[in-house]
Order: sequence, then structure tokens, then C-alpha cells
Amino acid sequence: MNWILFLHIYQPPNQDKEILDQVAKESYSYIIKLLKQHPRLKITLNISGSLLEQMKNNGLLKIANDIKQLVKEKRIELVGSAMYHPILPLLPTSEIRRQIQLHNNISLETFGKIYQPQGFFLPEMAYDKKSADVIKKMGFKWIVLDSIHFPGKVINNSIKYKIKNNGLVVVFRSRKYSKNFPPRSIVNNLTKISEDNIITAHDGELYGHWHTDKENFTGQAFSHPQIKFNTFSQYISKLQKTKFITPKKASWESTEAELKNKIFYGLWNNPKNKIHQLLWDLRELAIMAVEKDKKDPQYFWARNHLDRGLSSCSWWWAAERQPDVFSPITWNPTEIEKGLKELINSIRSLKKINSQTKLKAEKIYVALTKAIWDKHWKKYAK
Repeated sequence: MNWILFLHIYQPPNQDKEILDQVAKESYSYIIKLLKQHPRLKITLNISGSLLEQMKNNGLLKIANDIKQLVKEKRIELVGSAMYHPILPLLPTSEIRRQIQLHNNISLETFGKIYQPQGFFLPEMAYDKKSADVIKKMGFKWIVLDSIHFPGKVINNSIKYKIKNNGLVVVFRSRKYSKNFPPRSIVNNLTKISEDNIITAHDGELYGHWHTDKENFTGQAFSHPQIKFNTFSQYISKLQKTKFITPKKASWESTEAELKNKIFYGLWNNPKNKIHQLLWDLRELAIMAVEKDKKDPQYFWARNHLDRGLSSCSWWWAAERQPDVFSPITWNPTEIEKGLKELINSIRSLKKINSQTKLKAEKIYVALTKAIWDKHWKKYAK
């Protein structure tokens, strides 16, 4: 059996240093340790530009240097992504390109010429055709999506799936194994698995931070003689038969019920979630204001606040759901406010902007602050 293992590691642009240090120790250093302990293990890795930026600013570049060495040894395959982990389908095309380029820039700065990504990770696997077309035009060859994106009933992992009228290769992860703790699921079901290829993709923080593997399923899986490991590009290169498809609009957290109701990215854009909608209103106003006059003397700072404010985290922390057994309830007013303040500061930074636009932004900001804390004190802090 071939296990094609994809990990995504990310921290929000305004993460507290104490939490960053904790996750780096419990998870990122642990993943590197596992790779060194198990010489047959290979992974495909997305390390977000936001996380690389924080490693650089907080004395954690040893982890990035260890990753760089493992890339040289062909044990890790790096992929492209979007700098601050925004939901790409909900952004204008120009912002999608910018976020991808920012990610490429810091990855090249950190890893040098060995950063030559073939694959691309859409944050939260939030997919639509517009995003796929931008990704293709920027030179990427493949993307990874969830089984819910698949337009049919049964995924055949011996087929190379390509997007119609685009050409990007799509690798579909197994939701069944990815949404659990994969080493445990695979070890416990090894005698029942009939597929030649098991494909998993999930947050890397599951290793060591969100889950403590007291029974050492990780060691059992990564050293098991029946399990072989391939990077995603190695796996794709072995596929002979090609089929063209049209993936569904969705994210890796989407449900069939949501898609039936045309709610494609419910954790970030629920039409019944007042906070979500107000955040989108402010985001739209911020993009318009910042890009209206690039000669504004404070454009650099306004643009920087906007880039960071597009992170998906504010919307996620306002969703009030528990996506899986390893996740907390997605409600945290302080985390919502971090992104909210980046968006309002992008507008406040501008010098040439008219007062009407600033006052409109401030009204949305006040409405958001009231909605966030009304909900918190009335529902969550009784």
C-alpha cells in the first residue's frame, strides 16, 4: 500500500508568541523528528507564508532550515499556497494573484532555489474555477482537494484526474482517513484496505499539538513494512490513465447538506451569520479604498494591514461550529477582532481617502464590535 501524505501547517498573522512557540515545539519540531526517525517516510508539505514570516520574526528559522535540508534529501515536497490563508474563491482575481505571489516570495527568500513547487494548496481546500484558473496561469501543475469536490460517486486513485478546460491535475484526499487520526485509522484497518493508494491531507498541527499519540500509532504506521510512502508529485507521475472532470465548489469542511443549499464555504460565508456578512462588507470596502489610490503616502502600510486582514481566521472564529473531533468550537471574539482591526486599520492608514468612506467603514466596525460582544456575553459567558 502506498500512503501519499500531505500536511498543511499554518499560524494566523497575529498569533500570540506563546502559542506559536508551543505549537512549534509540540508539532513542527515533532514532525521533523518523525522524518528523521523514519527514513522511508516522505511527505508533501504546505508551510504557509504567514507561518514562515512569524518563524523569521520570532527566532524559529531552525525549523525552516531543517525543512530545507529534508527537501534537499527529497523527503519533503513543498507546494505553493496563499500568503495569509484567505478563502480564495471569495476574493477578487487580483487579490488571489497577490496572495499567491507573496507566498512565493517569502518561500523563495526562506528556501532558495529548492523552492520549485509543482503543487498548490488552496487554504481550507476552498475551490472554485476562478481560483483554479489563476493557479494554472501562475505555473502550478496540480492541486489537492477533498472527496466532496469529486463530481462522481467513486474516486479511482489509479486515474489522473484533470480539470476540464484548465488542465490542472487534481488529487482527491480520502475524507474518511484524513478527518480522523490517519496513522491510527490506517494501522487499525490495514488488513481491510483494498486500495493501492491511500491519500490523506490535513493540518500538520494534528501531530503533537491537537493530538497526543500515546499508543504510538505514528511509529507503527511510519515503520510498517507493508506501507510505502510517495510525495504527491511522485504519485501523479505513476498514473497512466487520464480523465477530465469538473470539481464541485466546496471546501474540505463542506457538507452535502450545505452544497444542496448552495452554501459552498459555510464556515466563512454563512448567509445567516450576521458577523460573517459584516466582515465581508468591511473587507470589500477595504479592498476598494486601498486599491483606489496607490500613490497614497501610506499605501504600503494600508496594503500590509489589508493583506493580513484577508486571513480566513476571523470568519472561522465567528462560525460557531465544531468541524471535527480535534477542533474547538469556532467561537472566539478576541480572534475575530484581530482580523477586524487589520481591516479597519487598512482604511484608517490612508491619507487621501475621503471622509465619507472612512465614516462608512467606522460604522461597519462599530456594528461588528457590538454584534461580536453582544453574542459573546449573552450566549457564551453566562
